[in-house]
Amino acid sequence: MDAWDYIIVGAGSAGCVLANRLSANPAIRVLLLESGPADRSPYLHVPAALIKAVGNPRYDWCLLADPDESRNGKVDLWPAGRVLGGSSSINGMLFVRGAREDFDGWAALGNSGWGFEDVLPAFRSIENSAIESNGLRGYDGPMSVSRLRTTHPLGDVFLQAADEHGLPINHDYNGASQEGVSPPQVTQRKGWRCSSARAFLSPVRARRNLTVLTGIDVEQLLFAQDESRCVGVKTRTRTFTLHPGGEVILSAGALGSPKILMHSGIGDLTALTALGLRARLHRPSVGTNLQEHPNSVVCAHVNLRTYNMDATPLRMLRNAIYWTFTGRGPASSPYPHAVAFLRSSPDEPRPDLQMLFGPFAFSFDERGILPYAGPAVSIVVNTCRPRARGHLTLRDANPASPIRISYQLLADEDDLRRQIAGCKIARRLLETNAFAPFMRGEYLPGPATLDDDAWREHVRRTSFLGYHPVGTCRMGIDTDAVVDPRLKVRDAAGLRVADASIMPRIVSANTNAVTLMIAEKASAMILEDRHAGTEQ
Repeated sequence: MDAWDYIIVGAGSAGCVLANRLSANPAIRVLLLESGPADRSPYLHVPAALIKAVGNPRYDWCLLADPDESRNGKVDLWPAGRVLGGSSSINGMLFVRGAREDFDGWAALGNSGWGFEDVLPAFRSIENSAIESNGLRGYDGPMSVSRLRTTHPLGDVFLQAADEHGLPINHDYNGASQEGVSPPQVTQRKGWRCSSARAFLSPVRARRNLTVLTGIDVEQLLFAQDESRCVGVKTRTRTFTLHPGGEVILSAGALGSPKILMHSGIGDLTALTALGLRARLHRPSVGTNLQEHPNSVVCAHVNLRTYNMDATPLRMLRNAIYWTFTGRGPASSPYPHAVAFLRSSPDEPRPDLQMLFGPFAFSFDERGILPYAGPAVSIVVNTCRPRARGHLTLRDANPASPIRISYQLLADEDDLRRQIAGCKIARRLLETNAFAPFMRGEYLPGPATLDDDAWREHVRRTSFLGYHPVGTCRMGIDTDAVVDPRLKVRDAAGLRVADASIMPRIVSANTNAVTLMIAEKASAMILEDRHAGTEQ
Protein backbone atom coordinates (compact mmCIF):
# COMPACT_ATOMS: atom_id res chain seq x y z
CA MET A 1 0.00 0.00 0.00
CA ASP A 2 1.25 3.49 -0.89
CA ALA A 3 2.08 5.86 1.95
CA TRP A 4 2.65 9.58 1.82
CA ASP A 5 4.63 12.20 3.65
CA TYR A 6 1.84 14.76 3.26
CA ILE A 7 -1.80 14.28 2.38
CA ILE A 8 -3.48 17.58 1.44
CA VAL A 9 -7.28 17.52 1.61
CA GLY A 10 -8.69 20.06 -0.83
CA ALA A 11 -7.05 21.33 -4.04
CA GLY A 12 -8.39 24.85 -3.67
CA SER A 13 -6.69 28.19 -3.17
CA ALA A 14 -4.56 26.91 -0.29
CA GLY A 15 -4.17 23.28 -1.33
CA CYS A 16 -2.57 24.07 -4.69
CA VAL A 17 0.01 26.32 -3.01
CA LEU A 18 0.82 23.61 -0.47
CA ALA A 19 1.17 20.96 -3.17
CA ASN A 20 3.55 23.14 -5.16
CA ARG A 21 5.78 24.08 -2.26
CA LEU A 22 5.91 20.75 -0.43
CA SER A 23 6.58 18.69 -3.57
CA ALA A 24 9.51 20.92 -4.59
CA ASN A 25 11.70 18.49 -2.66
CA PRO A 26 11.73 15.27 -4.75
CA ALA A 27 12.31 13.20 -1.61
CA ILE A 28 8.90 14.22 -0.22
CA ARG A 29 5.82 12.31 -1.43
CA VAL A 30 2.71 14.49 -1.63
CA LEU A 31 -0.88 13.44 -2.25
CA LEU A 32 -3.44 16.13 -3.17
CA LEU A 33 -7.11 15.12 -2.96
CA GLU A 34 -9.95 17.11 -4.51
CA SER A 35 -13.65 16.33 -4.35
CA GLY A 36 -14.49 18.09 -7.60
CA PRO A 37 -13.35 17.67 -11.21
CA ALA A 38 -10.39 19.04 -13.15
CA ASP A 39 -10.60 22.71 -14.17
CA ARG A 40 -11.19 22.24 -17.89
CA SER A 41 -14.44 24.16 -18.40
CA PRO A 42 -14.26 27.59 -20.08
CA TYR A 43 -16.50 28.82 -17.25
CA LEU A 44 -13.43 28.52 -15.03
CA HIS A 45 -11.07 30.46 -17.31
CA VAL A 46 -13.14 33.21 -18.95
CA PRO A 47 -13.31 35.90 -16.24
CA ALA A 48 -16.83 37.09 -17.02
CA ALA A 49 -18.12 33.50 -17.01
CA LEU A 50 -18.05 33.42 -13.22
CA ILE A 51 -21.81 34.03 -13.37
CA LYS A 52 -22.04 30.55 -14.93
CA ALA A 53 -19.71 28.96 -12.36
CA VAL A 54 -21.14 30.34 -9.12
CA GLY A 55 -24.22 28.30 -8.28
CA ASN A 56 -23.28 25.58 -10.75
CA PRO A 57 -23.25 22.29 -8.81
CA ARG A 58 -20.55 20.87 -11.07
CA TYR A 59 -18.02 23.38 -9.73
CA ASP A 60 -19.65 24.79 -6.60
CA TRP A 61 -20.77 23.02 -3.42
CA CYS A 62 -23.89 25.26 -3.59
CA LEU A 63 -24.43 25.20 0.15
CA LEU A 64 -27.62 26.76 1.48
CA ALA A 65 -27.75 28.43 4.88
CA ASP A 66 -30.54 28.41 7.42
CA PRO A 67 -32.98 31.33 7.01
CA ASP A 68 -31.44 34.62 8.13
CA GLU A 69 -33.82 36.35 10.53
CA SER A 70 -31.80 39.57 10.31
CA ARG A 71 -32.87 39.80 6.63
CA ASN A 72 -36.48 38.70 6.75
CA GLY A 73 -35.71 35.00 6.65
CA LYS A 74 -33.63 35.12 3.46
CA VAL A 75 -31.95 31.84 2.48
CA ASP A 76 -28.45 32.42 1.11
CA LEU A 77 -26.36 30.43 -1.28
CA TRP A 78 -22.87 30.05 0.24
CA PRO A 79 -20.63 29.24 -2.74
CA ALA A 80 -17.53 27.13 -2.23
CA GLY A 81 -15.39 25.95 -5.13
CA ARG A 82 -15.58 22.23 -5.85
CA VAL A 83 -12.96 21.93 -8.60
CA LEU A 84 -9.21 22.16 -8.97
CA GLY A 85 -8.40 25.66 -7.78
CA GLY A 86 -11.39 25.68 -5.44
CA SER A 87 -12.96 29.08 -4.94
CA SER A 88 -10.11 30.76 -6.83
CA SER A 89 -11.60 29.09 -9.94
CA ILE A 90 -15.03 30.68 -9.47
CA ASN A 91 -14.41 33.89 -7.50
CA GLY A 92 -14.39 37.53 -8.57
CA MET A 93 -10.57 37.53 -8.97
CA LEU A 94 -10.01 40.67 -6.89
CA PHE A 95 -6.58 40.53 -5.22
CA VAL A 96 -6.61 42.40 -1.91
CA ARG A 97 -4.17 41.69 0.89
CA GLY A 98 -5.96 43.55 3.65
CA ALA A 99 -4.61 46.28 5.89
CA ARG A 100 -1.46 46.19 7.97
CA GLU A 101 -3.63 46.47 11.09
CA ASP A 102 -5.46 43.24 10.25
CA PHE A 103 -2.36 41.10 10.65
CA ASP A 104 -0.91 43.09 13.51
CA GLY A 105 -4.25 42.42 15.20
CA TRP A 106 -3.75 38.66 14.73
CA ALA A 107 -0.31 38.94 16.33
CA ALA A 108 -1.71 41.00 19.21
CA LEU A 109 -3.97 38.06 20.05
CA GLY A 110 -0.85 36.01 20.71
CA ASN A 111 -0.33 34.58 17.22
CA SER A 112 3.41 35.05 17.03
CA GLY A 113 4.75 35.25 13.49
CA TRP A 114 1.51 36.56 11.94
CA GLY A 115 2.03 40.33 12.15
CA PHE A 116 2.20 42.31 8.92
CA GLU A 117 5.99 42.33 8.72
CA ASP A 118 5.94 38.55 9.31
CA VAL A 119 3.44 37.78 6.54
CA LEU A 120 4.78 40.30 4.02
CA PRO A 121 7.52 37.93 2.73
CA ALA A 122 4.87 35.27 2.06
CA PHE A 123 2.71 37.76 0.15
CA ARG A 124 5.70 38.81 -1.90
CA SER A 125 6.77 35.26 -2.69
CA ILE A 126 3.38 34.25 -4.13
CA GLU A 127 2.99 37.35 -6.34
CA ASN A 128 3.98 38.12 -9.88
CA SER A 129 2.70 41.65 -9.69
CA ALA A 130 2.38 44.23 -12.45
CA ILE A 131 2.00 46.98 -9.84
CA GLU A 132 5.09 48.77 -8.57
CA SER A 133 5.05 49.82 -4.92
CA ASN A 134 8.41 50.62 -3.32
CA GLY A 135 9.51 47.05 -2.65
CA LEU A 136 6.27 45.92 -0.99
CA ARG A 137 5.14 43.77 -3.92
CA GLY A 138 6.46 40.52 -5.35
CA TYR A 139 7.45 40.20 -8.99
CA ASP A 140 8.57 36.62 -9.59
CA GLY A 141 5.98 34.47 -7.80
CA PRO A 142 3.52 32.09 -9.48
CA MET A 143 0.32 34.14 -9.01
CA SER A 144 -0.18 36.78 -11.68
CA VAL A 145 -1.66 40.03 -10.36
CA SER A 146 -2.53 42.62 -12.99
CA ARG A 147 -4.73 45.55 -13.92
CA LEU A 148 -7.78 45.01 -16.13
CA ARG A 149 -6.94 44.69 -19.83
CA THR A 150 -10.29 46.15 -20.89
CA THR A 151 -11.86 48.94 -18.86
CA HIS A 152 -15.31 50.46 -19.03
CA PRO A 153 -15.29 54.28 -19.32
CA LEU A 154 -17.45 54.62 -16.20
CA GLY A 155 -14.64 53.11 -14.12
CA ASP A 156 -12.61 56.29 -14.62
CA VAL A 157 -15.73 58.34 -13.95
CA PHE A 158 -16.04 56.68 -10.53
CA LEU A 159 -12.42 57.62 -9.78
CA GLN A 160 -13.24 61.23 -10.69
CA ALA A 161 -16.37 61.13 -8.55
CA ALA A 162 -14.41 59.79 -5.58
CA ASP A 163 -11.82 62.52 -6.00
CA GLU A 164 -14.61 65.10 -6.17
CA HIS A 165 -16.00 63.64 -2.93
CA GLY A 166 -12.63 64.05 -1.22
CA LEU A 167 -11.28 60.51 -1.35
CA PRO A 168 -7.55 60.27 -2.12
CA ILE A 169 -6.40 58.49 -5.26
CA ASN A 170 -4.33 55.48 -4.16
CA HIS A 171 -2.07 53.85 -6.74
CA ASP A 172 -1.84 50.60 -4.77
CA TYR A 173 -4.25 49.52 -2.02
CA ASN A 174 -1.94 46.55 -1.46
CA GLY A 175 0.99 48.85 -0.81
CA ALA A 176 1.86 51.16 2.07
CA SER A 177 -1.74 52.23 2.74
CA GLN A 178 -5.13 50.78 1.91
CA GLU A 179 -7.10 54.03 2.10
CA GLY A 180 -8.32 55.72 -1.06
CA VAL A 181 -9.72 54.83 -4.48
CA SER A 182 -7.93 52.84 -7.15
CA PRO A 183 -8.36 50.71 -10.26
CA PRO A 184 -8.73 47.04 -9.30
CA GLN A 185 -5.98 44.44 -9.09
CA VAL A 186 -7.03 41.01 -10.33
CA THR A 187 -5.65 37.48 -10.49
CA GLN A 188 -5.43 37.35 -14.26
CA ARG A 189 -2.74 36.51 -16.79
CA LYS A 190 -3.16 38.11 -20.21
CA GLY A 191 -6.89 38.42 -19.62
CA TRP A 192 -7.37 34.82 -18.44
CA ARG A 193 -8.35 33.90 -14.90
CA CYS A 194 -5.24 32.90 -12.97
CA SER A 195 -6.59 30.49 -10.38
CA SER A 196 -4.48 28.80 -7.75
CA ALA A 197 -4.62 25.66 -9.89
CA ARG A 198 -3.28 27.46 -12.94
CA ALA A 199 -0.63 29.40 -11.02
CA PHE A 200 0.66 26.80 -8.57
CA LEU A 201 -0.52 23.34 -9.63
CA SER A 202 -0.36 23.20 -13.43
CA PRO A 203 3.39 23.95 -13.64
CA VAL A 204 4.27 21.07 -11.29
CA ARG A 205 1.74 18.36 -12.20
CA ALA A 206 4.50 16.32 -13.85
CA ARG A 207 6.51 15.92 -10.65
CA ARG A 208 6.87 12.22 -9.95
CA ASN A 209 6.52 12.73 -6.20
CA LEU A 210 3.18 14.58 -6.53
CA THR A 211 -0.08 12.71 -7.05
CA VAL A 212 -3.28 14.65 -7.71
CA LEU A 213 -6.61 12.82 -7.50
CA THR A 214 -9.96 14.40 -8.35
CA GLY A 215 -13.45 13.14 -7.53
CA ILE A 216 -12.30 12.04 -4.06
CA ASP A 217 -14.55 12.85 -1.11
CA VAL A 218 -12.66 12.68 2.17
CA GLU A 219 -15.09 11.68 4.88
CA GLN A 220 -12.95 11.22 7.97
CA LEU A 221 -9.46 11.38 9.36
CA LEU A 222 -7.75 8.17 10.48
CA PHE A 223 -6.04 7.98 13.86
CA ALA A 224 -3.58 5.61 15.50
CA GLN A 225 -4.88 3.21 18.14
CA ASP A 226 -3.97 5.54 20.98
CA GLU A 227 -5.92 8.34 19.23
CA SER A 228 -3.00 10.76 19.64
CA ARG A 229 -1.82 10.93 16.01
CA CYS A 230 -3.53 11.32 12.66
CA VAL A 231 -2.26 8.61 10.31
CA GLY A 232 -4.31 9.14 7.15
CA VAL A 233 -7.74 9.82 5.66
CA LYS A 234 -10.78 7.76 4.76
CA THR A 235 -12.81 8.40 1.62
CA ARG A 236 -16.01 6.78 0.43
CA THR A 237 -14.14 3.99 -1.31
CA ARG A 238 -10.63 3.72 0.12
CA THR A 239 -8.09 4.92 2.65
CA PHE A 240 -4.83 6.82 2.24
CA THR A 241 -2.14 6.52 4.88
CA LEU A 242 0.87 8.51 5.97
CA HIS A 243 4.49 7.53 6.40
CA PRO A 244 5.52 7.59 10.08
CA GLY A 245 5.93 11.24 11.04
CA GLY A 246 3.85 12.45 8.08
CA GLU A 247 1.00 14.92 8.24
CA VAL A 248 -2.51 15.44 6.94
CA ILE A 249 -3.19 19.06 6.02
CA LEU A 250 -6.82 20.12 5.84
CA SER A 251 -7.30 22.79 3.16
CA ALA A 252 -10.98 22.24 2.46
CA GLY A 253 -11.94 25.81 3.28
CA ALA A 254 -13.85 27.52 6.06
CA LEU A 255 -16.94 25.44 5.31
CA GLY A 256 -15.21 22.13 4.57
CA SER A 257 -12.34 21.76 7.03
CA PRO A 258 -14.45 22.02 10.21
CA LYS A 259 -16.92 19.54 8.75
CA ILE A 260 -14.18 16.92 8.29
CA LEU A 261 -12.88 17.57 11.81
CA MET A 262 -16.34 17.09 13.31
CA HIS A 263 -16.99 13.89 11.35
CA SER A 264 -13.64 12.69 12.69
CA GLY A 265 -14.68 13.22 16.30
CA ILE A 266 -13.03 16.61 16.87
CA GLY A 267 -15.52 19.22 18.01
CA ASP A 268 -18.21 19.59 20.64
CA LEU A 269 -18.24 16.05 22.01
CA THR A 270 -21.76 16.32 23.41
CA ALA A 271 -23.14 17.27 20.00
CA LEU A 272 -21.05 14.66 18.17
CA THR A 273 -22.03 11.88 20.57
CA ALA A 274 -25.70 12.79 20.16
CA LEU A 275 -25.29 12.13 16.42
CA GLY A 276 -23.67 8.75 17.07
CA LEU A 277 -20.19 9.85 16.04
CA ARG A 278 -17.08 8.64 17.80
CA ALA A 279 -15.80 11.32 20.17
CA ARG A 280 -12.06 11.93 20.11
CA LEU A 281 -11.13 15.46 21.07
CA HIS A 282 -13.30 18.08 22.76
CA ARG A 283 -12.91 21.26 20.73
CA PRO A 284 -16.28 23.01 20.90
CA SER A 285 -14.88 25.96 18.94
CA VAL A 286 -14.66 23.88 15.75
CA GLY A 287 -17.23 25.43 13.42
CA THR A 288 -17.75 28.56 15.52
CA ASN A 289 -16.37 32.07 14.88
CA LEU A 290 -17.80 32.05 11.34
CA GLN A 291 -17.35 35.50 9.78
CA GLU A 292 -18.48 37.07 6.52
CA HIS A 293 -18.55 40.50 4.90
CA PRO A 294 -22.05 41.97 4.55
CA ASN A 295 -22.60 43.51 1.11
CA SER A 296 -25.19 46.15 0.27
CA VAL A 297 -25.77 47.80 -3.08
CA VAL A 298 -26.88 51.07 -4.65
CA CYS A 299 -27.79 50.93 -8.36
CA ALA A 300 -28.58 53.51 -11.01
CA HIS A 301 -29.66 53.56 -14.64
CA VAL A 302 -27.13 55.08 -17.05
CA ASN A 303 -27.07 56.09 -20.71
CA LEU A 304 -24.11 53.87 -21.67
CA ARG A 305 -24.16 50.18 -22.41
CA THR A 306 -22.99 48.14 -19.38
CA TYR A 307 -21.60 44.65 -19.11
CA ASN A 308 -24.63 43.01 -17.52
CA MET A 309 -26.34 43.47 -20.89
CA ASP A 310 -23.83 41.02 -22.39
CA ALA A 311 -25.15 38.13 -20.26
CA THR A 312 -27.15 36.69 -23.18
CA PRO A 313 -26.12 33.53 -25.09
CA LEU A 314 -25.33 35.33 -28.36
CA ARG A 315 -23.37 38.18 -26.84
CA MET A 316 -21.52 35.85 -24.49
CA LEU A 317 -20.48 33.74 -27.48
CA ARG A 318 -19.32 36.78 -29.42
CA ASN A 319 -17.38 38.17 -26.47
CA ALA A 320 -15.85 34.76 -25.73
CA ILE A 321 -14.56 34.46 -29.31
CA TYR A 322 -13.02 37.94 -29.14
CA TRP A 323 -11.49 37.14 -25.75
CA THR A 324 -10.05 33.84 -27.02
CA PHE A 325 -7.98 35.64 -29.64
CA THR A 326 -7.16 38.85 -27.76
CA GLY A 327 -7.56 38.26 -24.01
CA ARG A 328 -9.61 41.47 -23.99
CA GLY A 329 -13.17 42.73 -24.15
CA PRO A 330 -16.13 42.34 -21.76
CA ALA A 331 -15.35 38.62 -21.32
CA SER A 332 -12.07 39.56 -19.61
CA SER A 333 -13.88 41.68 -17.04
CA PRO A 334 -14.74 40.68 -13.48
CA TYR A 335 -17.27 42.82 -11.61
CA PRO A 336 -15.29 45.74 -10.15
CA HIS A 337 -13.74 48.48 -12.27
CA ALA A 338 -12.81 50.59 -9.25
CA VAL A 339 -12.11 49.85 -5.58
CA ALA A 340 -12.26 52.25 -2.65
CA PHE A 341 -11.42 51.97 1.04
CA LEU A 342 -12.90 54.79 3.07
CA ARG A 343 -14.25 55.84 6.46
CA SER A 344 -17.96 55.79 7.23
CA SER A 345 -17.46 58.99 9.23
CA PRO A 346 -14.54 61.37 9.90
CA ASP A 347 -14.39 60.02 13.47
CA GLU A 348 -13.29 56.56 12.33
CA PRO A 349 -9.59 55.92 13.11
CA ARG A 350 -9.08 53.93 9.89
CA PRO A 351 -11.06 52.89 6.80
CA ASP A 352 -14.02 50.76 7.84
CA LEU A 353 -15.77 50.42 4.47
CA GLN A 354 -14.85 48.92 1.12
CA MET A 355 -16.64 49.98 -2.05
CA LEU A 356 -16.62 48.23 -5.40
CA PHE A 357 -17.89 50.03 -8.47
CA GLY A 358 -19.02 47.97 -11.44
CA PRO A 359 -20.50 48.69 -14.87
CA PHE A 360 -22.67 45.70 -14.07
CA ALA A 361 -25.99 45.61 -12.20
CA PHE A 362 -27.24 42.40 -10.62
CA SER A 363 -29.05 40.74 -7.77
CA PHE A 364 -28.49 37.54 -5.78
CA ASP A 365 -30.68 34.68 -4.67
CA GLU A 366 -30.20 31.01 -3.86
CA ARG A 367 -29.49 30.37 -7.57
CA GLY A 368 -26.48 32.70 -7.63
CA ILE A 369 -25.86 35.90 -9.61
CA LEU A 370 -28.77 37.35 -11.62
CA PRO A 371 -27.76 40.10 -14.11
CA TYR A 372 -30.04 43.12 -14.56
CA ALA A 373 -31.54 43.60 -18.02
CA GLY A 374 -30.84 47.25 -18.86
CA PRO A 375 -27.88 49.67 -18.83
CA ALA A 376 -27.04 50.24 -15.18
CA VAL A 377 -24.19 50.53 -12.70
CA SER A 378 -23.85 49.48 -9.09
CA ILE A 379 -21.77 50.31 -6.05
CA VAL A 380 -21.32 47.48 -3.55
CA VAL A 381 -20.59 48.49 0.04
CA ASN A 382 -19.17 46.23 2.73
CA THR A 383 -18.16 46.72 6.33
CA CYS A 384 -14.48 45.83 6.51
CA ARG A 385 -14.45 44.25 9.98
CA PRO A 386 -17.97 43.05 10.81
CA ARG A 387 -18.86 42.09 14.37
CA ALA A 388 -21.45 39.43 13.46
CA ARG A 389 -20.52 35.80 14.11
CA GLY A 390 -22.13 32.55 13.04
CA HIS A 391 -21.46 28.84 13.33
CA LEU A 392 -21.48 25.53 11.50
CA THR A 393 -22.94 22.27 12.78
CA LEU A 394 -23.48 18.78 11.41
CA ARG A 395 -26.97 17.80 10.31
CA ASP A 396 -26.40 14.11 10.97
CA ALA A 397 -23.71 11.45 10.98
CA ASN A 398 -23.71 11.06 7.18
CA PRO A 399 -20.58 12.69 5.69
CA ALA A 400 -22.47 13.27 2.45
CA SER A 401 -24.98 15.57 4.15
CA PRO A 402 -24.26 19.29 3.68
CA ILE A 403 -23.02 21.29 6.64
CA ARG A 404 -25.60 23.39 8.47
CA ILE A 405 -24.77 27.12 8.24
CA SER A 406 -26.26 29.43 10.83
CA TYR A 407 -25.42 33.08 10.19
CA GLN A 408 -27.28 36.36 10.62
CA LEU A 409 -25.54 38.82 8.36
CA LEU A 410 -27.01 42.00 9.86
CA ALA A 411 -27.71 40.92 13.42
CA ASP A 412 -25.18 43.37 14.82
CA GLU A 413 -26.47 46.94 14.96
CA ASP A 414 -23.00 48.38 14.43
CA ASP A 415 -22.58 46.44 11.18
CA LEU A 416 -26.00 47.64 10.03
CA ARG A 417 -25.12 51.25 10.90
CA ARG A 418 -21.95 51.11 8.81
CA GLN A 419 -23.76 49.54 5.85
CA ILE A 420 -26.34 52.32 5.89
CA ALA A 421 -23.62 54.98 6.13
CA GLY A 422 -21.80 53.41 3.20
CA CYS A 423 -24.92 53.29 1.03
CA LYS A 424 -25.54 56.98 1.68
CA ILE A 425 -21.99 57.76 0.57
CA ALA A 426 -22.50 55.60 -2.54
CA ARG A 427 -25.56 57.64 -3.42
CA ARG A 428 -23.60 60.87 -3.04
CA LEU A 429 -20.89 59.55 -5.34
CA LEU A 430 -23.47 58.84 -8.03
CA GLU A 431 -24.80 62.39 -7.58
CA THR A 432 -21.42 64.05 -8.25
CA ASN A 433 -20.73 66.25 -11.26
CA ALA A 434 -18.54 63.49 -12.70
CA PHE A 435 -21.54 61.16 -13.08
CA ALA A 436 -24.08 63.81 -14.08
CA PRO A 437 -23.72 63.35 -17.87
CA PHE A 438 -24.40 59.61 -17.58
CA MET A 439 -27.12 59.32 -14.93
CA ARG A 440 -30.72 58.38 -15.69
CA GLY A 441 -31.73 57.95 -12.09
CA GLU A 442 -31.13 55.74 -9.08
CA TYR A 443 -33.43 52.71 -8.99
CA LEU A 444 -32.12 50.81 -5.97
CA PRO A 445 -33.09 51.77 -3.36
CA GLY A 446 -34.62 54.71 -5.30
CA PRO A 447 -35.02 58.43 -4.51
CA ALA A 448 -37.91 57.80 -2.08
CA THR A 449 -35.47 56.22 0.37
CA LEU A 450 -34.51 59.16 2.55
CA ASP A 451 -34.74 58.52 6.30
CA ASP A 452 -32.83 55.93 8.31
CA ASP A 453 -35.82 53.62 8.64
CA ALA A 454 -36.14 53.43 4.85
CA TRP A 455 -32.40 52.84 4.47
CA ARG A 456 -32.56 50.15 7.15
CA GLU A 457 -35.32 48.38 5.25
CA HIS A 458 -33.36 48.62 1.98
CA VAL A 459 -30.20 47.18 3.52
CA ARG A 460 -32.04 44.33 5.27
CA ARG A 461 -34.04 43.49 2.13
CA THR A 462 -31.26 43.54 -0.47
CA SER A 463 -27.94 42.78 1.25
CA PHE A 464 -25.99 39.69 0.33
CA LEU A 465 -22.81 37.81 1.22
CA GLY A 466 -19.31 38.83 0.24
CA TYR A 467 -18.52 35.14 -0.37
CA HIS A 468 -15.66 35.46 2.15
CA PRO A 469 -16.31 32.85 4.88
CA VAL A 470 -13.46 32.54 7.40
CA GLY A 471 -12.65 31.73 11.00
CA THR A 472 -14.19 28.33 11.73
CA CYS A 473 -10.91 26.64 12.79
CA ARG A 474 -9.57 29.66 14.61
CA MET A 475 -5.85 30.08 15.24
CA GLY A 476 -4.81 31.12 18.75
CA ILE A 477 -2.87 30.37 21.92
CA ASP A 478 -5.89 30.04 24.22
CA THR A 479 -7.38 26.68 25.21
CA ASP A 480 -10.40 27.24 22.96
CA ALA A 481 -8.38 27.74 19.75
CA VAL A 482 -8.54 24.96 17.14
CA VAL A 483 -5.00 25.39 15.80
CA ASP A 484 -1.87 26.95 17.25
CA PRO A 485 0.16 29.64 15.44
CA ARG A 486 1.99 26.92 13.50
CA LEU A 487 -1.44 25.72 12.33
CA LYS A 488 -1.21 22.39 14.18
CA VAL A 489 -4.51 21.08 15.51
CA ARG A 490 -4.07 21.25 19.26
CA ASP A 491 -3.54 17.83 20.89
CA ALA A 492 -3.71 15.98 17.56
CA ALA A 493 -0.24 15.14 16.20
CA GLY A 494 0.20 14.81 12.45
CA LEU A 495 -2.69 17.17 11.64
CA ARG A 496 -2.79 20.80 10.53
CA VAL A 497 -5.31 23.16 9.00
CA ALA A 498 -4.13 25.69 6.40
CA ASP A 499 -6.89 27.69 4.75
CA ALA A 500 -9.25 30.62 5.43
CA SER A 501 -10.75 28.84 8.42
CA ILE A 502 -7.72 29.62 10.61
CA MET A 503 -8.21 33.41 10.51
CA PRO A 504 -9.00 34.58 14.04
CA ARG A 505 -10.56 37.75 12.63
CA ILE A 506 -11.65 38.47 9.09
CA VAL A 507 -9.40 40.80 7.14
CA SER A 508 -10.69 44.12 5.88
CA ALA A 509 -11.43 43.05 2.31
CA ASN A 510 -11.55 40.09 -0.08
CA THR A 511 -9.99 36.96 1.40
CA ASN A 512 -8.44 34.98 -1.45
CA ALA A 513 -5.04 36.70 -1.40
CA VAL A 514 -4.81 36.10 2.34
CA THR A 515 -5.69 32.43 1.89
CA LEU A 516 -2.84 32.05 -0.60
CA MET A 517 -0.52 33.75 1.88
CA ILE A 518 -1.63 31.42 4.69
CA ALA A 519 -0.77 28.39 2.56
CA GLU A 520 2.58 29.87 1.56
CA LYS A 521 3.47 30.53 5.19
CA ALA A 522 2.15 27.12 6.24
CA SER A 523 4.36 25.40 3.67
CA ALA A 524 7.44 27.10 5.06
CA MET A 525 6.53 26.16 8.63
CA ILE A 526 5.86 22.53 7.67
CA LEU A 527 9.22 22.23 5.96
CA GLU A 528 10.95 23.92 8.89
CA ASP A 529 9.38 21.45 11.30
CA ARG A 530 10.29 18.54 9.05
CA HIS A 531 13.91 19.67 8.92
CA ALA A 532 14.04 20.17 12.69
CA GLY A 533 12.55 16.72 13.24
CA THR A 534 15.10 15.11 10.94
CA GLU A 535 17.96 16.71 12.83
CA GLN A 536 16.72 15.71 16.29
